[in-house]
Amino acid sequence: MKTLTPLTPLLLLLLLCSCHASEKKSPVTAAAQSAPYELLVVADKDWLHTPAGKSLLDIVEAPVEVLPQYEPCFRCTKINPTAFNPTFKMYANIVFADVDSRHRQAEMRINRNAYCRPQLIVYLNAPDDQAFAELMQSRREQIISLFNEQEFSRERRLLAKTYSGTVMQQAQKQFGFSIFAPKDIDQVKEGTDFFWASAGRQEFRLNICIYTLPLSDLTPDQFVAARDSVMKANIPGGTADQWMETDSRTVTARLQPATDTQPARMQVYGLWDMRNDAMGGPFVSYIQKDERHQRLLVTEGFVFAPQEKKRPLIRQLEAALQTLSYAAPAKPQHTHL
Repeated sequence: MKTLTPLTPLLLLLLLCSCHASEKKSPVTAAAQSAPYELLVVADKDWLHTPAGKSLLDIVEAPVEVLPQYEPCFRCTKINPTAFNPTFKMYANIVFADVDSRHRQAEMRINRNAYCRPQLIVYLNAPDDQAFAELMQSRREQIISLFNEQEFSRERRLLAKTYSGTVMQQAQKQFGFSIFAPKDIDQVKEGTDFFWASAGRQEFRLNICIYTLPLSDLTPDQFVAARDSVMKANIPGGTADQWMETDSRTVTARLQPATDTQPARMQVYGLWDMRNDAMGGPFVSYIQKDERHQRLLVTEGFVFAPQEKKRPLIRQLEAALQTLSYAAPAKPQHTHL
């Protein structure tokens, strides 16, 4: 049997320093291997059944807002810290939760692209269960927003590579901006200051509407009334008493402040249905002021997929709405015309 010669402390120190130096010089290039909306929770699995542990799961497994049935924000895989091996390091979304008295205070830390890219790792540490639960209460919105944006960013990158040339051309021709819609959306119906694009080969499961409204400061209720008027005129059903309308009981809205790259906008989520028909599903609308043209610009995605999970579909459409730009788009690797 081979024997190993013990390393002197100095030689061991030099080797460790050399390893750390090479790690710093070599950027992480491995691609994340997890599926969209998968999240790895690294924590004591028994502890996750306690009230403190459930306070974390209540965040990452919360239902996606305004879907007709329960679908969690993320599909979580839960492992003990000792099981965190190279395979699990390839997850794009990871949460480490640790409650131990060695932590002086509750804290949240973020690391990106530690083992692969794109990757977001959130570390949640606390000295005891009560401090951890309080940390979850104060950081709830930030945690879900971070992981949601991680997935939206991934979707936007994919859409920029392969998108619908049909929708791009219509948006540029009719409204003067670019947008990266899913490539399967290839049928367009044009109206006055309005167009509806749908994926005809997929039973109209994915849809995008773009239209304008008079420039004003709309409340959510006023937007719903305006939306219903636009949809009644442009998306009728099979008979005269059928048209698309909003289920106002389901509507939620929030204001998104302006950033360096995006104007301020109102985001509206809810369910739509076809009056006097059984059709319906979720929708998301982005409303922003277009001061240059003195109008409100509405971009909207809606889904009709009665037999399918709707989270990935509505999230893909929302990511598409986020790509709106008045700058000319770069030439994609592929387009669907």
